Amino acid sequence: MSPFHIFNQRAMEVLRDAGLEGVLATVASPAHDMQHTLWLNTLPGEEYEKGTYEQASPCAMSDLPQSYLEPVLVEEATKLGAEFRFSTEFLRFEEVENGVVTTLRDRKTEKEFTVSSQYLIGTDGARSAVLQALKIPAIGRQLNNAFNIHIRADLSTYIKHRPGSLNWVPNPDAPDWSAVGNFRMVTPWNEWVVSMHPATKGGKSAQPTEEAILGRLHQMIGDDSVAIEILSSFSWTINDQAMRPIGPPPINGLGSNTCLSDAFNLSWKLAYIVRGWASSSLLDTLTIERKPVGDGIVRPTDLLKADSKEGEEMRTRFREALEATEDEVQALRIQMNQVYRQSGAVLVEGSDTASDFSGLNLLREVMVSTYPGYHLPHVWMAANGQSPRVSTLDLCGQGHFTLLTGIGGDAWIAAAEAVSSQLDGVKVRGFKIGFGCDYMDAYREWNKLRGVGEKGVVLVRPDHFVAWRAYNLVEDAAPRLLSVMQRILHG
Repeated sequence: MSPFHIFNQRAMEVLRDAGLEGVLATVASPAHDMQHTLWLNTLPGEEYEKGTYEQASPCAMSDLPQSYLEPVLVEEATKLGAEFRFSTEFLRFEEVENGVVTTLRDRKTEKEFTVSSQYLIGTDGARSAVLQALKIPAIGRQLNNAFNIHIRADLSTYIKHRPGSLNWVPNPDAPDWSAVGNFRMVTPWNEWVVSMHPATKGGKSAQPTEEAILGRLHQMIGDDSVAIEILSSFSWTINDQAMRPIGPPPINGLGSNTCLSDAFNLSWKLAYIVRGWASSSLLDTLTIERKPVGDGIVRPTDLLKADSKEGEEMRTRFREALEATEDEVQALRIQMNQVYRQSGAVLVEGSDTASDFSGLNLLREVMVSTYPGYHLPHVWMAANGQSPRVSTLDLCGQGHFTLLTGIGGDAWIAAAEAVSSQLDGVKVRGFKIGFGCDYMDAYREWNKLRGVGEKGVVLVRPDHFVAWRAYNLVEDAAPRLLSVMQRILHG
């Protein structure tokens, strides 16, 4: 059972854009079952802290174990024509004219075969054989070891009244090999992956006996009568590593989340290049945009309850430590504050000014801006009073560029149609937002956040990031938009 399971709002936006949010909702745990991150001395015992997830998107966070997600991805991708080869090992590659020849081995038959392609993408993790073959080093370090146990046990008595997918149990009399434990919900409330973390870093990976595991589990639960079925167990390492110069590390346990955003960023660019819509230089923006995204436990004692100066000092340190974990649990900077301002795939008007976020807590609060290089703000809107609400993000994506304007911006809409006819396959969709337009600004939020005038324009890339904006209508809107698109796609 993989340790990866919580997909944040940005990751769910990517899956929503792919049309998978609905089908994944049928296999994910409901959002109300993962409202909190709990810190307790035992499951029925005293609660130290409760953290609540924030909403900054049309999507809710999802508790979606990798073992549930991947079959859905494989099935949907197969419908679109993708072919998957399981039990297949990468051996080597050779660059040839107009592409790459890759040698693979079928592990079942031990037969080798080759595949010819225009591009080879190394998406096989921090130990990537592809990147090793390219001699791209991993930078960073191993932070610690952890030990996971996949169990079946009915814990509804302890969890259902305060639902949370992460339930940390740092009881003070735990063994060193499992100083802190975490019950991660797989299926409410009878299937769990329990991760156990040692008291010190840098030691050998724990290999406890089944008797020791059961004893520790009962200690964490606080009830020896609970029936526990151990389904599997394994050791793993907690790493803070990245491939230079490409991939981000799994900071804050967000490896699978950042990888989805990596794929979203790469896929639209690669699709445009393969179809002849953009120059190969567009791929140069991948590292510039995605690398910076990745570059940036308390053991309580009886003193927590002591009516003494020492106890008061302990409680102060403990509260400060829990405050620090908010940056780990919420981590909105990493989830949503991904900025591509230095990229060649965004364009800034000379008179434009970036927003000032100096007063924000950039670990917990979202930077909301339509300045080029920022993630398009999520705002609810509706076609009319009888229509369901949709997000600004729903108007964008699906492989297309999108232009958003307002009353008086008809020339921008006409420009989008004209440019689409000139770019040989690239489609620029256009929508007007405002009274009597394609969509109503239902809660007047777009008016506050759009960053341009009513006749201005915001151009959004296929991956929901702002590519360019103009504060007002310009003369010869179509030639100007065409020039912007050519700069973005061809450099």
